[in-house]
Amino acid sequence: MNNILAAKLALRTLRKAKLRSLMTIFGVMIGIAMVIIVLSAGNGIKGLILGEISSFGDDWINTEIKVPSAAKNSQENAAGIARGVQITTLTYEDMEAMLELKNIKAAYAGITSQAVISYENEKMRPSIFGVTAGYNGIDKTEVEVGRFFTEEEERAAAQVVVLGSDIRENLFGNQNPFGKTVKISGKSYKVIGVMESIGATGFINMDEIMYLPMRTVQKKMMGVDHIMWMIGQTIDNTKAEITAEEIRAVVRQRHDITDPDKDDFAVTTMNEALEIVGTVLVGITGLLIALAGISLVVGGVGIMNVMYVSVAERTFEIGLRKSMGASEGNILRQFLVEAILITTLGGMLGILIGVVVSFLIAFGAQYAGYAWEFKISTISIGISVGFSTLVGLFFGLYPAKKAASLDPITALRKE
Repeated sequence: MNNILAAKLALRTLRKAKLRSLMTIFGVMIGIAMVIIVLSAGNGIKGLILGEISSFGDDWINTEIKVPSAAKNSQENAAGIARGVQITTLTYEDMEAMLELKNIKAAYAGITSQAVISYENEKMRPSIFGVTAGYNGIDKTEVEVGRFFTEEEERAAAQVVVLGSDIRENLFGNQNPFGKTVKISGKSYKVIGVMESIGATGFINMDEIMYLPMRTVQKKMMGVDHIMWMIGQTIDNTKAEITAEEIRAVVRQRHDITDPDKDDFAVTTMNEALEIVGTVLVGITGLLIALAGISLVVGGVGIMNVMYVSVAERTFEIGLRKSMGASEGNILRQFLVEAILITTLGGMLGILIGVVVSFLIAFGAQYAGYAWEFKISTISIGISVGFSTLVGLFFGLYPAKKAASLDPITALRKE
């Protein structure tokens, strides 16, 4: 029996059991579609996050507060769980010390908070970025209306504010807010600028942030002296890793730290940030593919059940063919072709649906303003086709062998 004849017989058999065949094809289709969608969405998310990180520039080094490993272990041993620890050791003076490094040309420090801002009858509760004046030179976001605050205003803890574009729209509508006075936590602040609209970065809407001088936030709003992070801009980015080590050495010296496990800060270069994001996304994508693989295995079990039922229903037919000279290889080929045909049809439909759904996801994300790239990798197609074929072979082989090994006399008596 040649492969063409085996395919014709397989199609005829599938048509006889339409509902059963369709349900099995549907199971394989869902698994294949999930693989396509997961890999496409993974590429889109990765491109989106890496693109947004890159949009800040690739020449900065971030230093932020962190709980020392020793403190974590101590708390876990004492209480069984890690309790909240506030780190107050990173200071403005640490940033000034960082600025003295040869490969650092500019820097800014920052702290975050939240407060209610109001103008006339309108109010909202956005996030606050308390930053030094150097922020405007390092960050890529431009001031659309007015200006950013100066170093003198920051040092004097001036009550001035630069609004995100969404805050401006919510509070002032079509009015020009420049020079107007708003209330923040009950105190008057002069609006000196509005940032251009840049949308969401990760899970943060950057247009719903208001920027205040860092000392204003420290002294007049939070009553603290520490900072939460500081960003250094490099002169030669090829020396970023060396500069990061220099920053660690400087801050450790200032904080009297000799054991790296007791670091109360973390230094991250742009390349390290990209690598961390990439590693996390690979892990998440792998997990989702594994879950999609479960769907394919379930579809494979369905194929095996269909083939078992088919063998049981066609025992007499198998015996008749073997009595007329059909070899075990002919019978084995016929049932294997049926199993592969089911997975092939399910795979083709799964690829089609996966591509369509992936396109709709990308279109929806782009419509919402995200820089989401629609991309179907050849790897995902290859995995889908290869895996569907293997599922058909693996789960169809045992029922096919059982059919091929039937004794013709015993099979004919089943009628």
